[in-house]
Amino acid sequence: MAENHSINIPAHHNIYNGVSGRELRIEFSLPEKETNENTGIAILVPGFGGNIDSNVYKKMREEFADTYNLVTVQCDYFGSEFMQGAASFNLTGDINNLFSLLTDEEKNTLNSDYSNLFEMFATRDIMIPVVAKIAETEDHFNDMGYMQSIDIITAIEAVRIMLKENKVKFNEKYVVGYGHSHGAYLLHLSNCLAPHLFSHIIDNSAWMEPGYLNENRRLFQPYGQMILQIDFEYLAGKYINDKRALNLNILYDSFDNTTKIISFQGSDDHLINHNEKEALIKSIPHTDFILMEEKDVDGLIFKSNKHGLDAEFLKAFDYGVEKLGHHENSAEGKLVYEVLLSETKIKVDYFSGLPIFSKEVVFK
Repeated sequence: MAENHSINIPAHHNIYNGVSGRELRIEFSLPEKETNENTGIAILVPGFGGNIDSNVYKKMREEFADTYNLVTVQCDYFGSEFMQGAASFNLTGDINNLFSLLTDEEKNTLNSDYSNLFEMFATRDIMIPVVAKIAETEDHFNDMGYMQSIDIITAIEAVRIMLKENKVKFNEKYVVGYGHSHGAYLLHLSNCLAPHLFSHIIDNSAWMEPGYLNENRRLFQPYGQMILQIDFEYLAGKYINDKRALNLNILYDSFDNTTKIISFQGSDDHLINHNEKEALIKSIPHTDFILMEEKDVDGLIFKSNKHGLDAEFLKAFDYGVEKLGHHENSAEGKLVYEVLLSETKIKVDYFSGLPIFSKEVVFK
């Protein structure tokens, strides 16, 4: 069985306001058999609703390590705790509209803080709009972009440094990113911020840009017979001014991609225009675009042609790895370089080992 490790390292400072002191949790697994010069690194990046502690990702880290001779890595990236479900929420709209649905007897039994209101409606076939309580701050929030990708890049580089320091044999040129939905999007952004890093990326349903920068995320959660319509109002929409810079068309506009990318996309994805995604991916060198239509759903690897393809994560990785083939990223690793995206300039400095990123707004 794979050998599991968990570490915490000082995380990259917040590039939006300079605040530091955060820790970055990294989980990684070494293959049971001794590593060698063919051992690669794979980072697994979940999207909304996925997390580092879920059983499926723990299983993936262990199985991929042993099956594919990989050091498998995952990190608890910036703001990911705000991408889960809602533990608590506030009512939205006019509460009197809800009261009008109650009998006089029910109104008399209401607590002064309305804490038992939802229990009263749990037996009714209605939908109630609420707003999730999210403990985001300017120092730590779900930025859906740069900071999350910086954590992903940092996790890979930190594991590489540790492997070298401990004289563990591995192939530095074999680094695979495997992402689902927003996690796949973050791999594209990471690829542009660190062009030398990945040899391969498997993209399952990456969106063209983070959709919740411009509108609320919305979940529908059963509560007895009632349905809660839960809106998530993220701070990123207020703090990130140059949202255009985070669109994949802008990321790859003047980017010389040298990473092998396989992109799986459903034809009935409500979050992504598959025609736009296909046009983009096919315009990028070293890429394959695989459109999953209803006729392609096999019920084993991919169970729908909707967002995420209802994919069996382990089997989808198997399928992707088969199609990746051998590929080496030919991009030169530089100590200092800049990435210009729309009106945002990201400067990257590798002089200290782990990369340091800084963000600046410029005007073309």
